[in-house]
Amino acid sequence: MARSFSATCGPDGLRHHLADLRSAVPSASGGVVFVSGQLAQRASSVAELVRSTWRGTPACVVPAAGVLSERGEIEGDTGASGVLWSGGRVTPFALPERAEEPGRRLREPLARTIGHRSATAILFARPGAFAPEMLEALASCAPGACLFGAGTASGSAIGVTSEGELLEGPAIGLAITGFAPPIVDASPAARLLEGFHPIEDVSGGVVLRAGGRPALDLLSAATASLGEPPSPQQLVVAALADPLDPRGGAAVPRGEAAEPAAALRSERYVLRPIRGVDPSRRGLLLGDDARPGVRLAFAVRDAAAARAGLEGIARQVSRSALGSAPRFALYLSCAGRGQGLYGAPDVEARILRQRFADLPIAGMHSSFEIAPWAPGQARLTLYTGVLALFRAPS
Repeated sequence: MARSFSATCGPDGLRHHLADLRSAVPSASGGVVFVSGQLAQRASSVAELVRSTWRGTPACVVPAAGVLSERGEIEGDTGASGVLWSGGRVTPFALPERAEEPGRRLREPLARTIGHRSATAILFARPGAFAPEMLEALASCAPGACLFGAGTASGSAIGVTSEGELLEGPAIGLAITGFAPPIVDASPAARLLEGFHPIEDVSGGVVLRAGGRPALDLLSAATASLGEPPSPQQLVVAALADPLDPRGGAAVPRGEAAEPAAALRSERYVLRPIRGVDPSRRGLLLGDDARPGVRLAFAVRDAAAARAGLEGIARQVSRSALGSAPRFALYLSCAGRGQGLYGAPDVEARILRQRFADLPIAGMHSSFEIAPWAPGQARLTLYTGVLALFRAPS
């Protein structure tokens, strides 16, 4: 059993909605509450409210840029959404505030909570306090975990344990065991401008050459069709894909696109901002993820691609759930999507409602996204929608 809510409200209205959910799911095992606007600025008070209203139920309170449910999206206003469910064992965990060994900081609480069991870990991290390399440590400590999550709007998420303890830190998560792992998929709000090129030369996060050409020349060629300069809507970003497996497929000719158009449509990649340009070396500052062998392309934020991508993953997730009973879903959508991208409200909520009808859904507009990549592995990305469908065997 699960129930969701979303509303434009203050603390008093939120108390009412939380109480209604608790009455509808009396044997709840866990929940998530997303808050925006003034409620996000008062996340500690909201956590106290959740602790008292959902007494004995582990949960997580997440500050968001906006909130959403199957009913619609709330942007630019104070509001809340949430879901409460029964089934499985839910254990909140916190990544402590320590600067040393960032990978170990994430491994330790997950190893204690999950270990080698099949489990789900939902992670909500504060911007500026979370690095992609923290995710690389997961495969060794929780190889069977399904990990996904998002970045908060500003402050930290707060965990509420079943004993009423409040957990705070740069990253707060919910570990779920004894429940079927969700079906999770992700789709970027971007249109690739060209094929991928293997990165060949990097210096201090600056990509100097890829595909046999200076990186800045590749960017200029890829964006030539966008006009000079590109419009504000046409935000250009870097797309990074894994190196090609040397055991399969031919090597990519230098200076040529890695894949034909049909293959690009199914290519998995993460988006990164172009942080700067080095004209003297014809290089692009992309950060530590742009390593030799990783494949580089360029993409532009695109409403049509975002809509089609979400429709595609919703369709695929629905098909993958055949033979089981969907309980609820979480949808984590970048704050760079929403009405600012589509020019109209509730576009993504309508897509989810058309596919899943009245299934309880709760979610947020996030500062970044954590998308599943492989068992026990996930990647940090931008401008992405992450959909997770929780279900029980029928």
